[in-house]
Amino acid sequence: MDILIDAVKRLQERVHNTGCEDGNIVLSVNPGAMMCQFEKGASMEVSFGGRTAQFATSDPIRATTRVGFMFGAPLEKPAQRAAAGAIINVITGFLCISRILKSCEKTCHADCLSRLSEEIKGKNVYVYGDIPKCAREFGQTIVSSPDLADILIVTGEGLGSLRETEEIWEFSRTKKMLLIGPSTAGVAALGKYSWWCPHGRS
Repeated sequence: MDILIDAVKRLQERVHNTGCEDGNIVLSVNPGAMMCQFEKGASMEVSFGGRTAQFATSDPIRATTRVGFMFGAPLEKPAQRAAAGAIINVITGFLCISRILKSCEKTCHADCLSRLSEEIKGKNVYVYGDIPKCAREFGQTIVSSPDLADILIVTGEGLGSLRETEEIWEFSRTKKMLLIGPSTAGVAALGKYSWWCPHGRS
């Protein structure tokens, strides 16, 4: 099992007989979108029922689909997993399960970074997903293996790797896990995981 597949299963239970299964979901790319300082790649935007959510990925797709595409699917390719993460974000936002759909303004970055520094102060951190900002700011606390960590930080990019999320699933049983950024909002809400995005927008 991995935490993205688990989130898909939880969402399937929540949308059953709600009518969400029948609505079109539009995936696109917004090159001008504001990005979270802890994410990289393109901003894939997904729209449903008048709501729009983001997911940062290096494998964005443009398509029109429905939420059911991911139910029961193995989601083995990064592009499929990114699309599933984006769809989870917009549907959980539409159903008011999650309140954050988009990245914060750049003016919020310094405060967010300062507060995260306090959150992980004195702890060893392992990061799932490439976060250059964390490497620069918290390099002395980042460890090379999850076995050595007190906290696992998971980005949207981390959710995009099947191998990594299977490992995260196992380590989350004994380690504190912190999902970070708007890309992970829906997965965090469905799984009731600790989540960091103090200034994200609805």
